[in-house]
Amino acid sequence: MTSTFERLSVTVATIRDAEGVVALLSNKGKSRYWKDREQWFRFYQAYPEGNPVSLIVKDEGEIVGHYGLFPVQIGRWAALLGMHAYVSEEYRGLTVISMLMQEADRYAEQIGAACICGFANPQFSLVKKTFFNWKIPFWLGFTSPVQSFDLSAGDAPFYFSYSEQWYAWRFGSVKNAYFSRYVTADGSEKKQLLKVVPGSVLPPEGALADCEAWSTRGHFSGKPEGVVSQPFSLKLYDQSLAQAGIYDPESWFIEMGDSDTFQYREWSDVLA
Repeated sequence: MTSTFERLSVTVATIRDAEGVVALLSNKGKSRYWKDREQWFRFYQAYPEGNPVSLIVKDEGEIVGHYGLFPVQIGRWAALLGMHAYVSEEYRGLTVISMLMQEADRYAEQIGAACICGFANPQFSLVKKTFFNWKIPFWLGFTSPVQSFDLSAGDAPFYFSYSEQWYAWRFGSVKNAYFSRYVTADGSEKKQLLKVVPGSVLPPEGALADCEAWSTRGHFSGKPEGVVSQPFSLKLYDQSLAQAGIYDPESWFIEMGDSDTFQYREWSDVLA
C-alpha cells in the first residue's frame, strides 16, 4: 500500500490548476473571499511586479496545500512576499506545509531573493518561526489619529516600493491616497488609510484625524497586550540584511495596503 507521503508531490500551479487552487483556498466554498478562478488569474497571472509563483502540493491529482510567492522590492533589495498559505484540513500537520516551505526556500535561493516576508496570522507566523527558521521582528498595530509625519518612509531603509501599475492592480485606480471603509463584526465603520503614493500630495489633516493606519508609531517588538495587531515575519537568504538592521522595527516603513489582509473598499461619505 502506498503511504500518504509517497503520494504527495509539490509543484508550481498552472492555469489548469486554477479551479483546484480556488476550491482549496475557499475551503470548498466556505470562504467569502475566494469565489472563482478569476481571483487566481488576478493574483498569479496579472500581477504587475514580476512573475508570482503559486506553489501547490498534490495528493494523486487533488490539491491539498498552497503557498504563493510574489516578487517585491523592499528598499534596494529584491525580495519575496508570501501569501495565500493554506493546507486542507485532512492534511494538517508538518508534512504538507514542510514541502511548501522547503520549495519556497529553494525557489527564493534560485532567483537570488534577499529575503522572504509575510503578514500571516499569529498561528502560522508561530509555525514558521518554530519550524522553518523565520523570525517575527515586530508586530504591527494601528495608529489613530494619523498625522502627516506618519505617511513618509523618511530614511527607513526597508519599505515596499511599487510601480504605478501595481497601485492600479491593487486598488483599481491610481491616486494620491487610498482611504478604505471597514465594517466590523458589530456593524460599526472604520476609516482606514491603506496607502499613500510616495511623492504625492498628502491628504489634508482633516481627512487624517478620523482614520487609522499603520505607522512606525505602531511597531511593537512583541505582541502588545489588549491591542489589535498583526505579526510581521521574515526569513533571510542574504545575511547582510541583518547587519543593515532589517530586524529593527525602526528600520521599517509599512502601510496597511502592503498586506493583503486589508481589502480595499473606497471610502466615501455615502455608502455604495
